[in-house]
Amino acid sequence: MKKRILENSPTRGEVLAKLFAVWQAPVRTEFVSTKDAIGRVLAADAVSLIDDPVVRASKMDGVAVKSEAFKAGIPDASAWALGRDYVRADTGDDFDDAFDAVIAVEEVEFLAGGGLRFLPDTEPVTSGTNVLGTGEKITRGLRLAPKGTRLLAADLTAIAMGAVSEIEVYRRPKAVFIPTGSELTPLGQIPARGQTVCSNTVLAEHLLAEMGAEPLIYPIVRDDPGALRDALAQAAAEADVILFSGGTSKGAEDYTHALLAERGELICHGIASAPGRPLALALMDGKPVVNLAGPPIACFCGLDWCVRAIIDSFFELSPRKRHTVSARLAESIGSPPNFELYIRLSLEKTADGYTARPLSHFGGSPADSMRAEGLYITKLIPEPTEAGDVIEVELMR
Repeated sequence: MKKRILENSPTRGEVLAKLFAVWQAPVRTEFVSTKDAIGRVLAADAVSLIDDPVVRASKMDGVAVKSEAFKAGIPDASAWALGRDYVRADTGDDFDDAFDAVIAVEEVEFLAGGGLRFLPDTEPVTSGTNVLGTGEKITRGLRLAPKGTRLLAADLTAIAMGAVSEIEVYRRPKAVFIPTGSELTPLGQIPARGQTVCSNTVLAEHLLAEMGAEPLIYPIVRDDPGALRDALAQAAAEADVILFSGGTSKGAEDYTHALLAERGELICHGIASAPGRPLALALMDGKPVVNLAGPPIACFCGLDWCVRAIIDSFFELSPRKRHTVSARLAESIGSPPNFELYIRLSLEKTADGYTARPLSHFGGSPADSMRAEGLYITKLIPEPTEAGDVIEVELMR
């Protein structure tokens, strides 16, 4: 990479620090049904409304008995009557207050006349044997899930166990994505000579939804300053975050970054990171506007580090860290100082661990690179990245 390209560009961290020094995401919350809250972020602790059991319950399938009948050992229960001397009490069942202990059904033989025979090795029976007390599983006021939880099915189930039917979550920010470029054709239309499929709309829609935003995908806007201004004006009226794809480099028809400088406060144009080095970031009417580079891998990188941090701030969250594995490099990675490279990697499990092979975004199939299993971001102060060196790889799948 040419030295002049590397000089005088802010790092990813510096860009985000500059943004958050002058802009703070508005915190807005709403109440939603627990059953409809998958993927949302809790804006307050979810707390149990009930004790469970409400009074008491059987720990297992069995029969509820009076413990006093067992003071002298296992009684002759052949003449016992259901409802008078015992009742059935399955797992989680409450039972009549006349009974205070439960014997597992595996330790009981039910006789034809209604009586019982207890197995010789039946455990000792005292008051409370195999009985859950009030609130023994869940107590009223117990925190079921903390503020800031991105809600999975298991989280919602835990919340429902406390009889919480409605929870407070952060509102999802609306993120408009505007693909630009006269060469683009929408998915579903076979490109002609000089055209390329606009795959970034698929990438952006699903990544934004994964981040927790509400994606609003605009139609392709051609490289025309007037059309771009109109799209920006429309987005400003309905979005919390505005994203452009394309038009931010130095091509003859790259207009969007100039439009951001014209309409808003330009925070940066160009970063010390690639792919996606021409990324531009601005504030317009108090809203972040990000101009992502057009190539899909470059667009992914900008979405991953810049847009993700912006969306997380609407939920008062720090960006999540991916799981990592140690892997041995099969090939060397060039790592210039004071510059970060997003290196996508294929991972192969071997007897000695993982082997990582760089998938260059400058050569080979971009589809293979997009589907990579691993990611490594080079360091501003380079660390060893020669063939045979071991690095920590972020898992993408």
